[in-house]
Amino acid sequence: MSPTSEQEKQSEALLATLIEKNIITAAQAEVVRYDFTSMGVPSWESLTVRGWVAQTVLVEQAPWLGKSMDEESEKATERSAYEQNLRRYETLMREIMEDV
Repeated sequence: MSPTSEQEKQSEALLATLIEKNIITAAQAEVVRYDFTSMGVPSWESLTVRGWVAQTVLVEQAPWLGKSMDEESEKATERSAYEQNLRRYETLMREIMEDV
């Protein structure tokens, strides 16, 4: 997954702000850049998963992130619902097949 130019600009702006405000170090920013360019992991996700910055701090520093985080949360909810439905379907199919 290759990050888009707009994503790169937003990521760099976020990292620059966080470094400027002494929220993260330059070394941490390099790790986030690596995650972003090599694996396509959004910078905010890398920062929160690693425990370096809380989501609330990220949204304070980059309000545009609120929408991105909400979209990711919606996708996770959709995946969870799909997985639950799949398990239910598999259980029902097993029950039906046992009755045949």
